[in-house]
Order: sequence, then C-alpha cells, then structure tokens
Amino acid sequence: MIRERVKDIQLSIRKISKKAEEQEDCIRLDIGQPSFDTPEHVKKVAREEMDRFQGYTADRGIDELRDAVAREESGKKGIEAEQENIMISAGGMEALYSVFATVLDPEDKAVFNDPCWGPYKLISEVNGNRWSQVDFFENGELTDEARKEIRDAELVLVNTPNNPTGKVLEKEEAKEIAEVAEDSDTLLVSDEVYHRLTYGEEHVSPARFTDESVIIGSMSKNHAMTGWRVGWVNSSPDYVDNFSKASRGMVACPPAISQFAAVEALKNDSHVEKMRGEYGERRDILVQKMNELGWEFVEPEGAIYAFPDIGRDSWDFALEMVEKGVSIVPGEPFGPGSDENVRICFGSVEQRDIEKAFDVLEDEV
Repeated sequence: MIRERVKDIQLSIRKISKKAEEQEDCIRLDIGQPSFDTPEHVKKVAREEMDRFQGYTADRGIDELRDAVAREESGKKGIEAEQENIMISAGGMEALYSVFATVLDPEDKAVFNDPCWGPYKLISEVNGNRWSQVDFFENGELTDEARKEIRDAELVLVNTPNNPTGKVLEKEEAKEIAEVAEDSDTLLVSDEVYHRLTYGEEHVSPARFTDESVIIGSMSKNHAMTGWRVGWVNSSPDYVDNFSKASRGMVACPPAISQFAAVEALKNDSHVEKMRGEYGERRDILVQKMNELGWEFVEPEGAIYAFPDIGRDSWDFALEMVEKGVSIVPGEPFGPGSDENVRICFGSVEQRDIEKAFDVLEDEV
C-alpha cells in the first residue's frame, strides 16, 4: 500500500531535464550541477583510499572529517563548533531529512520562504509533516505574515545564499529571523550549502543569533563534489545525538571513500576561490544579458542561480525554450508567487554558453 502523500508527489522539474536530454547540443541552464570537475588532488586521495580496507564507518562520520568540518564551520564569523557538534551525512539532503524526521511529527509544521528549493517540500511530504510557504522579507524586514507563520511552526528553514534567487541575507535580516524563531520556540534550520560562494557580500549565518539552531552544510557545490554525497549537520550535541539515530535508520553511515576525499578538499581548498572567481564572471555576464532583455530580478549575491521575472507563464516559456535548445527551470515549483519566474543556473555552463543561450532567448522575448 503506497501512502497517498507519496503517490501524489509530482517531480515536475524532471520534465524539463528529460526533454533537455533528448535535445542534441542543448545548453543546460536547468540543473544545479557545477561545470567544474572534482579537483584532481581530491580524486587522488580517493584512489589511494581504494587500496585500503573498505568497510562501514561510524554513523556520525570519521573523526578526521568531523574535525575538518568543525574547523570549516568555525571559520564563519560568530560560529564555534567542535567535533561533538558535527554529524556527517550522505549529502545535504540526507542531513535535512534526518532533521525533519527527528523533530517533526505529522501534526508539526515547517515554514519555508517563497520561493524556495523544491526538495524542502518534497522532504516534508515524504516525512509526513505539515508545511507552509511565505515571503520572509520585504524591504529588508521580516513580513508580518512570516512572523505569524514562524510563531505557528515547529521549524523554520532559512537558505543563504538562496536557491533559486541568489539572495544573501544581510546581518540584520539574519538576526531578525533568528530572534523571532527563538522567541517563538521554533527551531531554526539554516541551509548554508553555498556559504563559500558569495560575490561581494559577506555570508552571515542566522544560527549565530540563537542557540536553538541547526546548520546544514555540503561538499557538493563549494567543492564540485555533487556525486560524492557528503554533507553535514552542525548543532548542539543533544540534537546531533538524535539526528544520528535517524541517519542510521536511513543510510547506516556516510560513504567511507567520499569522507576521506572530503577531508582533503577541506584541508587544501584553493580550488574554491578559483571556482568562485569564475562563477562571479559568469554571474556578471548573466546580469548584463538579463538587463538587456528588460527582465526584473534580484541580483544574485551568492550561489549559482538567478531567478528573473519573464512576464509570462514560466512553464510555457521553459517548454518552448527547451525545444529550441536552451533548458531553464520554470519558477512555479519553487513557490506560489513564482508563476512567471524561471531559474537559470550559471554554474553549470561556460561563459560562451550563457552568451549562446541568450542569443536564442533574445529571439523569443
């Protein structure tokens, strides 16, 4: 017997990916896949580890990686972390699911920003908890509707830098939402998987302003390690103890070889700055092209996405464009206020591909 909530899930964005795969020489602006390969020195360590005995690791991850992640997290201004605060997971999604499965009963509610990354809602549907979506900020201040939803929720999820908009929370915004969550006895979960990818803006973790918080991190985008499936949770030891129970029930432990590779990536991380510089140049080209088309958008300050308002139905536009060799993601799945937005990933293609894509887009707008 399949649960109705699971049966009713529609992985709608996959429609675009499937069509893009069928198109010869399609410019892939849809998938959040870095164009960079995993650094060679990281792959070298993985190959060396292959020659060692392979087996299960501790359910919270190997000590070397937990220590390395604790140093990474402590590098964020105002955040202090030790090994006991860290649980390694099989990617950021497993980290999120472990948190949801641990703290949310079916009658409990999570609240997300509008727009937000679609899998937050997917995880809620599979977990069975309630959820709502609301625009968090207007003119730099938390909206009244967001305050109400946070008060009524058991968990509020913040994403900075944001997928899909590229928005980076200002310090005062991060502080305000953290304080409202704390006053409401609502757990703050801060998804910071893009924290190394900002462009002229300082990353500020909302978790620095409340003790009742969880930080989600990942190797995927910052280190071009999407397929290695290494993420983490940074929280209080008591929360980590319980998150690890949920994680053990799902994956037993994170993949061993990937963990040793992640240690190397965190210890020798000059590749991050190189990638960030290239992403910044691509972002600048994309911003110029979107301005030339007259699209309205939040200028991306981080991550690898832009989310322009194209002034027409996002699904119609995306389906038309993929037939012409440019794949972009419709905005509608990201939230109720995004019917006329599309998500463009500038991290997955070279600069020349962005220019070629907009040569096509200009003919259709």
